[in-house]
Amino acid sequence: MIKYVAAIALWFVAIAPFGASGQSEVSVERAANMGQIWFDRMARSLRDLNFEATLVQSQGQRIQPLVWLHGNYDHQTDLELLIYLNGADNRALRVGDQTYYYSQIGGSYTLQSDVTVGLIPPAFYEPFANIAQHYQVIASGGMRVTGRPAQYLRLISRDDYRYHYDLWVDRDSGMLLKLQMMTPQGEVLEQLQLTSIMFSDEIPEQLTEVSAIQRPPKLYDTQQLSELRFALRPNWLPGGFDLRRAHHRQLYDTQLPTDYFLFSDGLTEVSIYVTEQQAQKLPSLAYQGPESLVNTFVEGYAVTVVGKLPADTLQRIAENMVITTESAQQ
Repeated sequence: MIKYVAAIALWFVAIAPFGASGQSEVSVERAANMGQIWFDRMARSLRDLNFEATLVQSQGQRIQPLVWLHGNYDHQTDLELLIYLNGADNRALRVGDQTYYYSQIGGSYTLQSDVTVGLIPPAFYEPFANIAQHYQVIASGGMRVTGRPAQYLRLISRDDYRYHYDLWVDRDSGMLLKLQMMTPQGEVLEQLQLTSIMFSDEIPEQLTEVSAIQRPPKLYDTQQLSELRFALRPNWLPGGFDLRRAHHRQLYDTQLPTDYFLFSDGLTEVSIYVTEQQAQKLPSLAYQGPESLVNTFVEGYAVTVVGKLPADTLQRIAENMVITTESAQQ
């Protein structure tokens, strides 16, 4: 913790105006308080504002332009539509806590989620207090983004097990204009930036016709899921990660019988897949990127861990899997 606080102070002093180092401790505390205020304003804006935006999402060499529409239907239910502009005509429509994914090539399905998965972290829609135990947010300075004055926020993990985020929030509306996801070493892995945005008092016209759109089937039918079958269980994850789902199923593409675990700390998710080692037949591997992946072997099982976390973190999760006879909670 001492190392963490010192790092925050040094970072703030480095970007502060010359001569301000004598006030660094007070400045850091004020920056943290302002960071939380701005983060909470951003979360409310993502739920409440009516807007139509264009944006670019990039991961390495992969660049995807999108159209993003959002509306607050009745001050309780928000609507969201994403239209992917490159490649196949893929779209995501969210109505409250039901999200519908439409694809020309991969099939369409429904997930129960009150955020559109794959756009921005779920925690950005909620008060900062929900993740404050494991993240710190600091407000400092700003710049113009998409032609609008923006407040700069630095979202920093309190440990080395997670990625960090840079955020730029519209000073007028509180809307998120740009984000960067980075490794603890500062390498940018993923970036999202709005290229245009229009606000209105009414929900966008395209969202007024969603009731007529056919709803695809649920991706996971609870009646088709079964209890965990293998004895291997997760025994370590970074603090704050809670179990959200655990069941046995056959993987969609390989049909391998697999135990599946989903954990989340509110900001990011980790998926763990457990199969019999002889059945999987993949080599040990580790890849770090926007979506890191580790595949290794433990007690005769193949363990694959996937998530937006450093590869070293995923490796530690995999290596700490243990044999147990206790039943996991579903």
